[in-house]
Amino acid sequence: MPSFNRVIVMGNLTRDPDVREVGMNAVKVCRFSVAMNERRKDRNGNIIDIPTFVDVDAWDKLGELCGQYLKKGRSVLVEGRLQSDSWEKDGQKHQKLKIRAATVKFMPQPAPNQSRLTGEMVRPDPDGGYDDDDQF
Repeated sequence: MPSFNRVIVMGNLTRDPDVREVGMNAVKVCRFSVAMNERRKDRNGNIIDIPTFVDVDAWDKLGELCGQYLKKGRSVLVEGRLQSDSWEKDGQKHQKLKIRAATVKFMPQPAPNQSRLTGEMVRPDPDGGYDDDDQF
């Protein structure tokens, strides 16, 4: 029976990434968690955010880069496949679904000199102010 296993999520890191070496070959894996919000109206008409959290594993060079450049709160777009981990602890069986990343795109962060209205980069005027017409 054919199957297809591909997932794409975009959200913010909930904590700093954790990079470790695993196995006899000391392969690096970077583990981090991404939060995505879904906006809904509750029964009273108030808008609420419903968070979904997903763990991500990035391996080898991708994992090294994620560990080097990502920090808590950073926005990322992750593409990969779903993978199930299972383990036993204290006689109890546990299982967790996570993403094994194929690509991780570091999303642009607002810069201090970024226009709040347009999101475009602006350059200081000669008199020390900012001119929204001038873009880098």
